[in-house]
Amino acid sequence: MPAITKEALALLIIGIIVGAAGGFLAASSMKPAQPAQQAGGKKIVEIPIGALLPLTGPLSSFAKKNEIALQMAIDDVNAFAAKSGSKFRFKLLVEDTQLDKQVALSRLQSLAAQNVKIVIGPMASGVLAGIKNFADSNKIVIISQSSTAPSLAIPGDFVFRLAPTDNFQSKALAKLIETKGFKKVAVIYRGDAWGVGLYEAFEKKFTADGGQVQGVKYDPKAKDLSGEVAKLSSIVKSMGEGTAVLMISFEDDGIQIIKLAAQDPTLSSTQWFGTDGTALSSKIVKQVGSEAIKLGGVLSTIFQPARNPIQANFIERFKAKAGEAPDAYSMNAYDAVWIAALSVMSAGTDDGAVIVKILPTVAEHYFGVSGNTMFDANGDRAGGDYAIWQIVKTANGAEWKLVGSYSALSDSVTFFTKS
Repeated sequence: MPAITKEALALLIIGIIVGAAGGFLAASSMKPAQPAQQAGGKKIVEIPIGALLPLTGPLSSFAKKNEIALQMAIDDVNAFAAKSGSKFRFKLLVEDTQLDKQVALSRLQSLAAQNVKIVIGPMASGVLAGIKNFADSNKIVIISQSSTAPSLAIPGDFVFRLAPTDNFQSKALAKLIETKGFKKVAVIYRGDAWGVGLYEAFEKKFTADGGQVQGVKYDPKAKDLSGEVAKLSSIVKSMGEGTAVLMISFEDDGIQIIKLAAQDPTLSSTQWFGTDGTALSSKIVKQVGSEAIKLGGVLSTIFQPARNPIQANFIERFKAKAGEAPDAYSMNAYDAVWIAALSVMSAGTDDGAVIVKILPTVAEHYFGVSGNTMFDANGDRAGGDYAIWQIVKTANGAEWKLVGSYSALSDSVTFFTKS
């Protein structure tokens, strides 16, 4: 690990205690960051932080919320930097990956040409897999807020992930489905790094518990999934009564699957479950909310940061800007900027070779809107609990409702309401 000066260490401690403790989240009377000529005589050094987001494509509604959270973090970090007398300021450079790994690679190369050495994202594991070699070779630090594929849990690389891997979500899903009384599950899943990884982890866990699993893999780029949904229906019929369905998809493909399933007598008469790829999707409730309710509301798991006062304040600020509450990965995105910025201010440089060594220590001592951000040996979040959401009918139409939670510590599900 690079040496940290006393001044840098003090800055790190102040950043963790003050920045993460919410002083800047609630300080509505804070003055804006001082211009260069007023920054205690120090020459301001502006550090670019890149963001790779699928602003168009199957995760676009999530990406737009993430972009808002990232800019909030940049504003808060710069306000802190000005107050603390730091010479560093940060700017956000956002690129649209279109949820395509080749596009994402070209966007990362564009960011690298602009001297970007730290990037938040990408959101999807398949896209992250497509840029990893370039990032490692060029010493670009990647902090993904939502990639969860177990296959990317690799020690010693330049990739960090603020979401627990799907080895954790698979346990949450298995326990949820078992708690609802099902021992047989038909799974329809994306044929990419994320979908395959989550399916395999779930299958291993669920069958180890004595359950039965059969799967239907589909091409994420396919325009028509009617054949795969028909195959799923046949599997449910063959598995017999008491078979549940698990959908491992993103927004756009999930919408197509739900539409087709709602018209199928077999699929529309069983309980459906979902994952973090679709949980809290505004697209889904707007476009196929009534159909999803026919499928039992698609009970879905998603990583849930522990509630804390910092988070509560952030949620209120976010709602004021976005008109809706942030999801867990937007919270992770906000914290990713803070961890990156505190690493730069502590090390005195944004050199990727230096940041990759100090960032785990910063993350270990940081406590933000998503809670403790300690990494494991692979550079992934060390664990976490999961919220359980369900699409329900309300006076305002279909809406996501928080109906339960999964505790990793006790490996148990608690329902808040009858679901």
